[in-house]
Amino acid sequence: MISPIDSALQERIDAYLKRLRRALGELPPEEISEIVREIHSHIVERVESTDPLNDAALTHILGALGNPEDIGSLYQSRAMVARARASTSPLLILVTTIRWAGMSLAGLVTCLFGLIGYVLGIGFLVSPILKMLNPERVGLWVGPHYWDLSLGALSAAEQGRAHAQEVLGWWLIPFGLSAGPLILVVTTLLLRWALRFAFPRTAVRQNASDGSSQ
Repeated sequence: MISPIDSALQERIDAYLKRLRRALGELPPEEISEIVREIHSHIVERVESTDPLNDAALTHILGALGNPEDIGSLYQSRAMVARARASTSPLLILVTTIRWAGMSLAGLVTCLFGLIGYVLGIGFLVSPILKMLNPERVGLWVGPHYWDLSLGALSAAEQGRAHAQEVLGWWLIPFGLSAGPLILVVTTLLLRWALRFAFPRTAVRQNASDGSSQ
């Protein structure tokens, strides 16, 4: 039996879908239309199986689907992940990972790994230039239970007081030129791989599916 929808309830459904469409504003128009149609179909399924259909029942149906802004944010996050996984831009990949970090512990751990990897890679990459400009203060210092890639913050005398020695010397230049890009590439590839677990399609549509099954 199909429950009739009066004008007031239809207006609430239309308002919900309008909010959803607005929350999806950064996605391609054809994708927005597809998502709105899908969510609308879930609402229709629940409405048709609800008798009597009143204001409280519709509130429960829409509540089960979730806040339109939250749904829109999840779809946009998933679209960003798709772009990042197809990209070689460390900036886009890192920004996407930072967004993931705000939503899960796995995202936070991945983001911290990425930040450490990029900082270390950039440090090794610029170390040859700094070594040529200031050879006495730049190097890889190693001591008992201690190591430090100093980029000019500590002098040789200061490192000596810490019982550390500079172990690479001018070999820091070829080492930095090799290790820096390698660390950056490996970090980027690992972040791209990790993003496959961020905002999966099932998670985006879980609320709608749960709502339809009730």
